[in-house]
Amino acid sequence: MATQPRPRPSLSAVQLRNRMILSARRIITEHWPRVDRCPVCGCGWPCPPTDTAYDYLTSVGQGSWAPPGRTGSRP
Repeated sequence: MATQPRPRPSLSAVQLRNRMILSARRIITEHWPRVDRCPVCGCGWPCPPTDTAYDYLTSVGQGSWAPPGRTGSRP
């Protein structure tokens, strides 16, 4: 007899917002430029994934966020 998958509890709006913020920050951190190029996709700065992540952070009032210890475009 096949068992039904257990339904996952839904995230609240606050939980979803917090997850989205963390995801955007992770994308920015991973794609932060090394000598004005993205190390992941090789595009010039800002690369499309970083642009999208910053657009989201701006929409929630955190558009000036930068990875800790990385205020310029060089590590």
